[in-house]
Amino acid sequence: MPDVPPAHELMTVTLPQGAPTLAAAAERLGVAPQDLDTTFGVVPIDPDKGVYAVQVRSDRLPKNLPKSGERFQGPWSNPRIAPFGPVQDDTTPPDKKTR
Repeated sequence: MPDVPPAHELMTVTLPQGAPTLAAAAERLGVAPQDLDTTFGVVPIDPDKGVYAVQVRSDRLPKNLPKSGERFQGPWSNPRIAPFGPVQDDTTPPDKKTR
């Protein structure tokens, strides 16, 4: 049976002192750094407010979720984004296209 990667959930962390490391985000969530998706990393959502997104293993989500606006929030939906049809290579300038 092939190895199936663990499922991940999208969470946001609030760290006002700048872009956190994965270890700092994990500490804020109360999980181990290896519970975060290192490929996804730490993604800025609203850096001015210190809000960043990380993906946490579904089976390692924090047990005690805080009130809104505190240390972290989530889990949030994270649907896969894909094209609705075949990718088209159209190099026609917009002003030359016919409708």
